[in-house]
Amino acid sequence: QSSGTISGKIVDEKGEALPGASIFIKEINKVVQSSPDGTFSVTAPAGTYNVTVTFISYTTAVLSKIVVKANENTPLNVTMKGETGTLNEVLVVGYGTQKRENATGAVDQITSKNIENRPITNLTQGLQGLLPNLNLKMMDGKPTQSPTYNIRGATSIGQGGSALILIDGFEGDPSLLNPNDVETVSILKDAASAAIYGARGAFGVILITTKKAEKGRTNVAFSTNYSIKNPLQVPDFVTDGYTWAKMFAEAFVNGDGAFPQNANKTQKFSQAYLDEFKRRVESGQPYNQIEVNPTTGEYTYYGSTDYYAELYKKNTSATENNLSVSGGSDKASYLVSGRFLNQDGLFKYNSDDYDMKNIRARGSVQVFPWLSIENNADYSIMNYHNPINVGEGGGIWRNIADEGKPTMPIFNPDGSLTFAAAYTVGDFIYGKNGIDTRRQVFRNITGLRSNFFNNKFRVNADFT
Repeated sequence: QSSGTISGKIVDEKGEALPGASIFIKEINKVVQSSPDGTFSVTAPAGTYNVTVTFISYTTAVLSKIVVKANENTPLNVTMKGETGTLNEVLVVGYGTQKRENATGAVDQITSKNIENRPITNLTQGLQGLLPNLNLKMMDGKPTQSPTYNIRGATSIGQGGSALILIDGFEGDPSLLNPNDVETVSILKDAASAAIYGARGAFGVILITTKKAEKGRTNVAFSTNYSIKNPLQVPDFVTDGYTWAKMFAEAFVNGDGAFPQNANKTQKFSQAYLDEFKRRVESGQPYNQIEVNPTTGEYTYYGSTDYYAELYKKNTSATENNLSVSGGSDKASYLVSGRFLNQDGLFKYNSDDYDMKNIRARGSVQVFPWLSIENNADYSIMNYHNPINVGEGGGIWRNIADEGKPTMPIFNPDGSLTFAAAYTVGDFIYGKNGIDTRRQVFRNITGLRSNFFNNKFRVNADFT
């Protein structure tokens, strides 16, 4: 059978030759390597082949349906792309960038690919577990939280601090940043960071860079994300009324040596009450959970109420929409992105709803061959409703632990709240207490980039 050849050149993204790249032809199980100048040539019988090109620190290139004709040469030039996290990766370090293979400091970095298509309310949630030695201390689960960033833990007993966080070179709040705008996140972990940022970088530095406009034809990207969330760990409490009453009596007798007369002063308690509760439960017949004394009008409760189930929803939903438009020419480029996030709260009543809107406009113009102007504007609006429980202080969870007796239902027959409900979820049900938080942040960075004497002398300036 007549043969032909496949020949070409293997280069990187900058067009530089990659010597020693492996070119594998699957159908004939043949492997050749590129020469020092990146070229290669392989002979194969006439036919159609799948060619695989590999090189260390670069993404494997697979080319299918390569046709070889008898006594003819088939040209095949391949551009390899560097892998994230390899020696070829470009790192953001202080005032510039360098390849990982040239980096001498302790630096780690992730790119936008690590956090894309994830249902996260803010960037910090997406960074958990992705960067070595980065410790994120979440104060609570609220979507508004901007936790402390700690690198390599506490330096000594009682010491340790938060890392310096820079967004596009300036201090900022990551909780207000659109995760889809992020290009890279780098952490500088050693003392070298203090050489650039001084005492502010003593506990490490977090460098967050946002995406830049790409020259070329106009590109429009839209993504939407609908997620359903539910608590992973919830306390397992006794919610059966009689079981709780029996255990309460036993604990009280063991602790005080006497039978209780009241349950936290809001419900009368006695041996006769406990016996009647037991009789009703063991009868197997439906029974009234509330009895009204016809003489005094007092209520006696035989309920089984799960106060945490009354407080929380079983699941919540969140909707996120992202839109970006980018493009440009040799002289100018632009990128405009927008995000709308709406997340339902976790509470059943007076819920802690959250929404975030982000708009970013970024572009650059080559005014003269030696001067270019860049501008990066970001506007964020955050709205959050934080419900408040009065009770006896200490928060809703402490109040449920103290007063959320499962024997008491939520409402009395006349529609009023029972004492247990009034001290716990009552404020949520009525929805009269809460704090509405609204944060608006506008940030604009204008940069000037100039070079003289064949790029041997450069002057850069940024205004924010």
